[in-house]
Amino acid sequence: MAKTSGKTSSNPRGRRPTAGGAKRNAPSPLTTLFGGLKDLMKVNFDNRRIPTLIGLALAACSLFACLALITFLFSGGSDQSLIYAARDGEAAAELGREAKNILGLPGARLADYLFNQLFGWGIVFALSYVVYLFAHLIWRPRIAPYRYITSFLINGFLLLWVSVAAAGLQSLVPSDSFLRWGGLRGEELFTYIYRGIGIAGLLGVLAFTLLIFAVTCSSRVLSAIQNPKVPKVPHVSVPRPQVGGFFSRLFSRKKSDEEPQSEVEGESYSQDEDAWRDEPPMPTDDEDMDVQEEDPTPYVVHTPPTTATTTATTAHTAEAAPSATSFSRTTSAEPSDVPEMIVEEAPKDDLVEDGDRTAPEPLAPGIQLALYRKPTIDLLRDYEQGGTGIDMEEIEYNKQKIIDTLASFKMNVTPCKATVGPTVTLYEVIPESGIKVSRIKTMEDDIAMSLKSEGVRIIAPMPGLGTIGIEVPNSTPQTVSMRSILASRKYREQQEKMELPIGIGKTITNEPFIFDLTKMPHLLIAGATGQGKSVGLNALITSLLYSKRPEELKFVMVDPKMLEFSIYEEIERHFLAKLPDAERAIITDMTKVVATLNSLCIEMDNRYRLLQTAGRAVRNIREYNEQVRSGALKRIDGHEILPYIVLIVDEFADLMMTVGKEVEQPIARLAQKARAAGIHMVIATQRPSTDVITGLIKANFPARIAFKVFSMVDSRTVLDSPGANQLIGRGDMLFYQGKDMIRVQCAFMDTPETEAIVEYIAQQESTGSAYELPEYIPEGEENGAKGFNPNEKDSLFDEVARMVVQTQVGSTSNIQRKFNIGYNRAGRLMDQLEGAGIVGVQEGSKPREVYIKDQATLEQLLQKLS
Repeated sequence: MAKTSGKTSSNPRGRRPTAGGAKRNAPSPLTTLFGGLKDLMKVNFDNRRIPTLIGLALAACSLFACLALITFLFSGGSDQSLIYAARDGEAAAELGREAKNILGLPGARLADYLFNQLFGWGIVFALSYVVYLFAHLIWRPRIAPYRYITSFLINGFLLLWVSVAAAGLQSLVPSDSFLRWGGLRGEELFTYIYRGIGIAGLLGVLAFTLLIFAVTCSSRVLSAIQNPKVPKVPHVSVPRPQVGGFFSRLFSRKKSDEEPQSEVEGESYSQDEDAWRDEPPMPTDDEDMDVQEEDPTPYVVHTPPTTATTTATTAHTAEAAPSATSFSRTTSAEPSDVPEMIVEEAPKDDLVEDGDRTAPEPLAPGIQLALYRKPTIDLLRDYEQGGTGIDMEEIEYNKQKIIDTLASFKMNVTPCKATVGPTVTLYEVIPESGIKVSRIKTMEDDIAMSLKSEGVRIIAPMPGLGTIGIEVPNSTPQTVSMRSILASRKYREQQEKMELPIGIGKTITNEPFIFDLTKMPHLLIAGATGQGKSVGLNALITSLLYSKRPEELKFVMVDPKMLEFSIYEEIERHFLAKLPDAERAIITDMTKVVATLNSLCIEMDNRYRLLQTAGRAVRNIREYNEQVRSGALKRIDGHEILPYIVLIVDEFADLMMTVGKEVEQPIARLAQKARAAGIHMVIATQRPSTDVITGLIKANFPARIAFKVFSMVDSRTVLDSPGANQLIGRGDMLFYQGKDMIRVQCAFMDTPETEAIVEYIAQQESTGSAYELPEYIPEGEENGAKGFNPNEKDSLFDEVARMVVQTQVGSTSNIQRKFNIGYNRAGRLMDQLEGAGIVGVQEGSKPREVYIKDQATLEQLLQKLS
């Protein structure tokens, strides 16, 4: 026996015991029976047979009950005699007729029992739960069991609440209906509560229980009641998995910081838990697993809660989620008595599913292309991240090196926090009393040398924090994809609020950086060759293409390189604008840029005149378009929705070298005045010298983006301060708008992504041609107002002339409305009519005088002109 016992105890887990052990611990027949049934059910559930069969059976039962109940609501009154006769044991044939219920007498009896004898209108929620059961058993059999319990509790509460409320309501409203609104059980429960606490107490119980239910099931209701303002807490516990549902919201309360950390064993991973999981992919173990730290210098990880589901390990340890999390990695730096530092990992942004982009969007009044759909997110790639979570060894090493380097120059500092971003980590330190901040500011090169790194930047002091920030590049930088920006919930929310939302990258806190171009209102971009400037321009254009429709936005693109913007030629009919006589919408000939800029100035002046005629209620293009959409400004008067126009110049230095100072004046005019008219400029250059970015241009571009440059002088030219020369390249940039500089990692877009977006837009319906800008005639040349050139006569000239003479109304808006053409073309036709002597000169906002009074005289004139 001793030998048998020893052999039994040495068996590994899961192996059957020996015969001796079996004789000593023989299971009972009942245990064997239930164990066999359990194994059989487990096998069949894995094969998805039994759940499907049960689901089909429940579906048939629910269909039978629904048909019976629906018919009972209309024919139950006439079937009451049959129901009571059958209940008393009489045959239906003795009454001489059949039940009118679609399922006959059994259906009538079932419906009467479910509705009148049980819970009345509350029975709807019982059927709802049955539908939920069979739907999940058939199509999602591996759903977690707690979801069934959650649905049962929700529907059960609503069943009782509606039954009692309906019974009380029927008692107040006299009715001879055969229906019991609350059912017999609901009436009994209502009577019991009413006799105990009266009608006031009953109403209070109903209201209070409904409020508790709403708070339990919806976090929005709780937020509306509490209206909390959550402060930034330095020590925050690792969040629970956001599984979403009744129990997760009810019990998601963080425990105190003093609660001890539970150990994580390898056996804590459950195969059953994996079988239930049908959620999206979860984070890796390195991001969420909590283990013990051997280094005496602990770190506190600050990880803001996210909506992503976490791993099984986190689900296991979330019951004792502490705020202080230790790591078991040994660091290369020696332990020291350095105070505790918070390592703040940037939050993962909440992403919106792809399907949200393909749904038909509500069209505002004035939208012409009803079938147009904005590009979908699946056209963009989701690049794999270079880094995975927090590298505590690197953070500890850098922290110790920073402290030692400053201490060697007799500048003692106390580390307080490290924020891990996609490409750089921001270390915040507090200097000891008596140390000048300006001295630490000069230590950039020394810290960079000690860390053997480039791109170290010191922010002294941090705005509004009372600390000094030291930005150090990560050894394994992440790639920020454009998809992660445009699919973020923040971008979708800002898209509804901003006029021209631009999501261009992520900040050091890993949050999408989004700004409104209309608030800038113009943007100057500078950076050395190969540092991400062209990618940034493509990201800017893509962001606008994803947020605006063709009726709302037009681009004027200047491409001295002849290749950067050529990919966008396919969307000329959708989003591009050009001069009337231009062969291509994208300008590659620098001699034509001045004419285009002056044409934009004419467009700006025309828009201001149009806004002036709209009245005092309109001060900018946004208010004007709102008035047109609401109908306050009539289209019959020539008012149309005006699109925003964005001028993008890829290489401004080449333009200045080719054209010179001629281009400076129209750019200055547009920069000073074009904001309210809806015209905005984005000018980029790879040579940010003072002869390119002159004082006149620089003064009118308060918003600037600087990629890496190679000298401090260039950085000062763009940003009025150093910093751009200390960037690390590859999309690393600084955003400046007159206040503080924000470090951003520009989103990466590859050429195939841009091609896919352009192809998607090009295949959709369009306005038929590019948006026509006003014609610009240089000074000294004859235009349509001084003479008539038959070679430049519009194809509609004769028809327009006949209409003007017939109606005796010389109005540009009238021509635009009658012939369904754009405002610019109608203006050119009016100028040609003036040059031909058919109408007079413009006199304010009044219609022009028509000189020719009869059609015969007009026909003679048209014959001469041809």
